[in-house]
Amino acid sequence: MPPSPTTPFADGGAKCHRSGALIWVPLRSKWVDATHQPEEVVRQEWVRRLVVDGGFELAQMDQERRTQHGHGSPRADIVVWESAAKKASDAAAIMIVETKATEGPVIESDFRQGNSYAVAGGAGFLIAATATAHAVYQLTPGFPGKATQINEWPKKADFGNQKRLDRLRHSLRAFDRDEFQKLLSDCHDLLRDHHAMTPDKAFDTISKVLFVKLRIERSGNHGTFTTEFLDKREEVRVAGDEEVHERLFEETKNYYRADDLFGDTDKLEISSATFRAIVAKLERFNLSQTGDDIKGIAFEQFLGRTFRGELGQFFTPRPVVDFMVDAINPEEGELICDPAAGSGGFLIRVFDHVRAKISSDIERQKSEKFQEISAEYPPDATDEQLAERDHRIDEAFAELNENLKPTESDGGVADTRVGRLAWNCIYGTDKEPRAARTAKMNMIMHGDGHGGIHWHDGLVNINGIWDGRFNVIVTNPPFGATVSSSQLVGGTTESDVPDDPAYKRRMRKRYGDDWNAGYQAVVSARNTPILDTFEIGKGKKSRQTEVMFVERCLRLLKPGGRLAIVLPNGNLNAASLAWLRRWAEGKAYLRGVVALPPETFKFSKASVSASIVFLDRFTPEAEAAWQKAWDDALDSTKESFDRQRDDLVSNYQQRIVTADGDETLADLLTQLGALGVTRELPAYTRAAETGLVRGAGTTSIGNAKWVGRGTGDAAALKTKYISAAQDRNATIKAILAELKAALKEVDEAQTAAMWTYVREEFDYPVFMATPKSVGITATGDTGPHVANDLPEILSKWREFRVWQDSGFPEGGM
Repeated sequence: MPPSPTTPFADGGAKCHRSGALIWVPLRSKWVDATHQPEEVVRQEWVRRLVVDGGFELAQMDQERRTQHGHGSPRADIVVWESAAKKASDAAAIMIVETKATEGPVIESDFRQGNSYAVAGGAGFLIAATATAHAVYQLTPGFPGKATQINEWPKKADFGNQKRLDRLRHSLRAFDRDEFQKLLSDCHDLLRDHHAMTPDKAFDTISKVLFVKLRIERSGNHGTFTTEFLDKREEVRVAGDEEVHERLFEETKNYYRADDLFGDTDKLEISSATFRAIVAKLERFNLSQTGDDIKGIAFEQFLGRTFRGELGQFFTPRPVVDFMVDAINPEEGELICDPAAGSGGFLIRVFDHVRAKISSDIERQKSEKFQEISAEYPPDATDEQLAERDHRIDEAFAELNENLKPTESDGGVADTRVGRLAWNCIYGTDKEPRAARTAKMNMIMHGDGHGGIHWHDGLVNINGIWDGRFNVIVTNPPFGATVSSSQLVGGTTESDVPDDPAYKRRMRKRYGDDWNAGYQAVVSARNTPILDTFEIGKGKKSRQTEVMFVERCLRLLKPGGRLAIVLPNGNLNAASLAWLRRWAEGKAYLRGVVALPPETFKFSKASVSASIVFLDRFTPEAEAAWQKAWDDALDSTKESFDRQRDDLVSNYQQRIVTADGDETLADLLTQLGALGVTRELPAYTRAAETGLVRGAGTTSIGNAKWVGRGTGDAAALKTKYISAAQDRNATIKAILAELKAALKEVDEAQTAAMWTYVREEFDYPVFMATPKSVGITATGDTGPHVANDLPEILSKWREFRVWQDSGFPEGGM
């Protein structure tokens, strides 16, 4: 054996003493061969941590201590007492450390024995450790005893300070993705079993409880979301008093009142026992400190798997969402909106997309700052200089990292790059309260930014959402529903705006004077049909909801703004909706169409086939070019089509006045002509197109009139003509109707010619793609194992946009 070391640990406590396969065991003052005892390495590492990091003394610790009298009783790996004297007197221990040689996360079932050791020894804390991870439990004695996982293990100094121990006991641990998703599912099952709740009702309740927990975490008063707090409050609650959990929810409603998240009459509607059971599952975890990607993805997966059937209409498949957002490519500082936000999938992806760009830029700045500061120090810098350099780099990095913070610790707005993204750039609405609540919670789980999401009709302005404000719209509006003339602005809470003066002051302060126009547009339209506030809806009894959202989205955009929208294929190819396509042609550039395969929405019980449509709203220059194209089209077609109209009138005139060659009428007209009187059709008149779709306009022509005063027997001959014509009136009317129909055909032909001219004059390429697979099966399965053509299409789309931005150079992409 090597000689005994002079210190318990090597390198000033940085590591354990090792010599080949041997490891020094200070609590036994001997070398141990760890070749066949790999758990000894883990155990000694924890002895070192307890001494070096925890401040404990070897004299107050022991290892492999038997938990009962007798040679055959089980032994605890490491036992810690309050002092050496307590250890000598076999008093109750304060902490047990149970170790395993395996790597990976702590598996609770592997450490049940350690818990029994701790309880047997009277210890208040248990550390369960593997070679690469550990978990800490606070132990509560009783029958049965209780083990609550906490965030940190206690140090020696903590045991001398009751406040520090209490704070430690109430510390929370961050989730990992799988356990968070499992806990959400467990809570759902609990509500189903205890209260026979439907999935949608259970979801509402889980959301409310999660909001209660978030509110408590942000207040810093973690101790009020514990079973201990609930039990103590229940002990002193007087019969008739409001139940503790409903009181906590009322406080949460008030905290989120500005978000219009809950109704005044909303309740948790569960028993105190059920609430306590949910708290018992969630209390040891810290939602605020759990990584956004962990809780966000877990929450989405939980929603998708648990509520796909009931809430499927609120979900767009994640691969489709990712593709649309990456294709529309929102940038930092741009304003983005989804007026039919559903569960918030698009807005969350937008948030992640832009935040990733900010993070990448901050990493670039860090690299530059590192090089800049490092260049100021010579290669042979002293230790003091290097320490100064590292301190400056740490400070610079900390300052840059501040810009990644979306909210302040109290939940308030952070004036940072990510904070401005989260609170000033992302907006959405949904008129279904459950969907709006889902979107808010989903956004919070992904890192916050929920403040711009509202329970409101997406066709009506609210808060920061008004016409001409946004750079990007990305949405999947509801299919199959209709907006009817009975739906009035201000007819419901979600189709109105508040009249509260304090609200108006708050909005003006946040959004400036531009907000007034959007607000007044709603106020002045109260009690009128929502349809009448839209160009394509005015005067109509109903319109399809998705059609209305096409206009809404284009109106919300700034000139030059970008739209990505999912639309039923009927909007793109049905003859009955040709008017919509032509109307949209005059408002925006059609940049691309990606046809989605039939299985895309089958998981949400939607049978309609759909496509992703990309549009860019016209700039003033594009509007002027569009108008010029129409003016030129009219000029280029007017002469030839007016000649056709003139010929028609000329050809039909004799047929109409003679009732198609009647001899009596023809003879009377001949006699009248000799006296200076003729029967002629009036000149046709032209009226400009006033409908939704641009065209050549409408040609009108009236009945034949007398021309000339005449002499002698003219008056008597006119009377004879009129009498004879009355007998042939049906024939005359039929021929005039035939002329009008022919003139209408000319109008339509000129309209077609004008559209051909305009499209040639206003010609531009459109990106088209028809993927066979988009990363989701008909049963809703997604993931890397599911075929997905969208990444390749995205690459081609990006090439197309670069080619387009370069002015479509000849030779193609």
